[in-house]
Amino acid sequence: MEKKGFLGSLFDFSFTSFVFPKVISFVYAVFVVFAGLGYISGVVFGFNQSSMIGLGALVLGPLVLILYLIMIRAWMEIAIVMFRIYDNTDRMVEMRSSSSQN
Repeated sequence: MEKKGFLGSLFDFSFTSFVFPKVISFVYAVFVVFAGLGYISGVVFGFNQSSMIGLGALVLGPLVLILYLIMIRAWMEIAIVMFRIYDNTDRMVEMRSSSSQN
């Protein structure tokens, strides 16, 4: 199976080449940036409401942020594992078919 680049995979209408494994690090970086911005805005919003809410957001926010990032990372790793299972299974089928032809 030939390896295609990003644009080749994006316009592969037979879906034999996948785009997500090529962009997953960028997608994860976007999630990290938005989670960080969400934390900062939550702290600012909390302090606008009251100092106690702001302190609560400041103290509990990092825990929520870490749990959120762990959850997102786990889902993305599950997706990558699925793609690797596909790649390995495809290779095994190719090896088996080439050895049976000999």
